[in-house]
Amino acid sequence: MEEGGLLDETIDRHFSSPWVAHVYKPLIYEITSGVVRWKFYLDWLLSHLVKEGLKKDVRHLLWMSLYQVFFMKKAVYHVVNETVDYAKKEKGQGIANFVNAVLRRAIREKDGLPMPHDPVSRLSISHSFPAWLVERWCARFGEKKAEDLLALLNRSPRFALRIDTRKITREEAITRLADLGIKAVKSALLEKALIVDRVGPLLDNELLKDHTIHIQDETSQMAGLAVAPRSADLVLDACAGQGTKTDQIKEEWPYARVLAMDLDGKKLGSIRGTTCLVRADALKNPLKKGRFDCILLDAPCSSLGILRKHPEIKWRRSERDISTYGGLQLGMIGSLGESLRQGGRLVYSVCSFEPEETTDLVEKVKKTGIFAPDAPLPLPGGGACFLSLPHMSGMDGFFIAGLKKL
Repeated sequence: MEEGGLLDETIDRHFSSPWVAHVYKPLIYEITSGVVRWKFYLDWLLSHLVKEGLKKDVRHLLWMSLYQVFFMKKAVYHVVNETVDYAKKEKGQGIANFVNAVLRRAIREKDGLPMPHDPVSRLSISHSFPAWLVERWCARFGEKKAEDLLALLNRSPRFALRIDTRKITREEAITRLADLGIKAVKSALLEKALIVDRVGPLLDNELLKDHTIHIQDETSQMAGLAVAPRSADLVLDACAGQGTKTDQIKEEWPYARVLAMDLDGKKLGSIRGTTCLVRADALKNPLKKGRFDCILLDAPCSSLGILRKHPEIKWRRSERDISTYGGLQLGMIGSLGESLRQGGRLVYSVCSFEPEETTDLVEKVKKTGIFAPDAPLPLPGGGACFLSLPHMSGMDGFFIAGLKKL
């Protein structure tokens, strides 16, 4: 992942190998995702104990060991002994002695290490976030609420499922999932959603393979529901990806005609059914003018709202990226708007809660005179926009806006 891989894709690729025993997968995921999430703090800790020049593989070994002790609360003697034995076998006695000394000193001295006094540096280290993000959120929300946000984004992710109620009831789904060792509860917001503690046991199960149950976040489900086409409407899912929302729209409104478009042909190929597929760039819209009744644009974004599931993203973004994405999103709205009929609706969504990609962007769109807010959205709270702030909602950071073409 330090070379650019995504956490979920990298894990999935390695987990598809037959040498990875199923029983170890949850532990591997927990340690890997945890180290990626907390590596800034772990490196700060090591910086007080080790001189520069630490080799990458030894650093990774120390990260994994310290994470297990400090965050997984595993027995110190077990972690240290296991790590030292591994280092001796793979790296030799010298490295094993070094690792043993660093781990024991870190465990002994951690609580006494001096923390910076200024709030941004302190929160950046203690919550393992880039300083620019901490500074940005402190300015926007205040120090206390910013810390609440950082703490929430560092928690283990929760997962949501969408149930095809034509095939199974939520009560039946809860029972079937319990048989797999998955604890599920009903969503407080959505009738077809369940909240689960994990999804691993479901991945190879027929419930997922036959599309009785779908893995889809609550906020993502809300974006699909916001489309709400009328009878025989022609709908475009403009950045369809693997078609999660395309399937949802077809399931909810079987009478609607749905076209899925994406630049990634491989992702499009995974969309099932008879949906018309178009491989194209939303910025270079090839579709006819005034043709569609409704367009869903789940746009590329900074993805800062989903850091619980993708902690690697926080190490790859810069503040400049947020404005860059805002410009990209504005261009997509303008390009796709040409294919909407007059009075047609565009549902815009992003897994971000940054103003440049959400509320400020909608204000820019309104100033073009091409769109006006389309209210109310068929979502909890109504209104023309839905904004999920993770530390307020407990959900992913997400934004949905309804726009009507004038």
